[in-house]
Amino acid sequence: MRRIAKTQLLSLLSALFFNPLIGTAQNDTEIYVFDLSHDGTDYSISDPFNVTYQNVGYDNQPHFLSDGSMYYVSTRNSQTDIAQVEFQEYSWSWLTWTEGGSEYSPTPIPNSQDFSYIRLDTNGLQLLYRHFQDTQESQVLIKDLKIGYHCWFDENILAVFVLGEPPTLQICNLAKDECSPKHSNIGRSLHRIPNTSSISFISKEQAPWQIKSFEPVAGTTRKIINVVNGSEDMCWAPDGTMFMGSDSTLYKFHAAFDRDWVKVADLSEFGLSGITRLTINPDGNQIAIVVNQSPSTD
Repeated sequence: MRRIAKTQLLSLLSALFFNPLIGTAQNDTEIYVFDLSHDGTDYSISDPFNVTYQNVGYDNQPHFLSDGSMYYVSTRNSQTDIAQVEFQEYSWSWLTWTEGGSEYSPTPIPNSQDFSYIRLDTNGLQLLYRHFQDTQESQVLIKDLKIGYHCWFDENILAVFVLGEPPTLQICNLAKDECSPKHSNIGRSLHRIPNTSSISFISKEQAPWQIKSFEPVAGTTRKIINVVNGSEDMCWAPDGTMFMGSDSTLYKFHAAFDRDWVKVADLSEFGLSGITRLTINPDGNQIAIVVNQSPSTD
């Protein structure tokens, strides 16, 4: 694996619309970063910026870093690689380029400069890796589980979505080299809940699906709220507000102030729809939103 030097954004363009991580054809997706403002508990978005600049294919899975930059994945040369955008420098980098495989779900590792990711090889092998920033090498973190998504509690403990029928939520302790199943039939959206020792996950055990919290030490699970219209993806703002999208509408919910989901914005005003993944930067003033969008032919 080798590091690709920073390039202009247009060098990210490529042509493919197949996502091998889940093995199904995907709509073209684009990542837009909006300014996120709030007055008390009222939120608004403005000034969308198309980070992936109408790249043909799968541009997805954004994740902000503590320095304000952002990881994401993007299709090029018939595979999916990890890229990073640094907004202050207005620069883009390719972080991976693995022959015979694609990378997904780039996630910063706590108390480290490294990041973790899912690698799917062309032979079907799918494992969780750690990428060392100093050497640009990678190593397998968990050898025996086919992991689709993950989030970190600390540098040793993480929650993982393990593929299966049904998929399961497992808590893995790397120091002890052990993983324990906790819930089954879960969704792909796993997040650390700000200012707590818990994670959130989507339970699909019953209809409507429910967003729940899980605290790994006590082993306690609590319902937070039902999802919006069967949506798969949500994220947290630093103040504990949740965000979720449905088609073109962005919603928010804070357990201390809201009784139900509250509309924040309609992205159709920006010509956008098909909201899926979302993420908010550590300062809480930017939100990245993935939408279904085919590249413009203008």
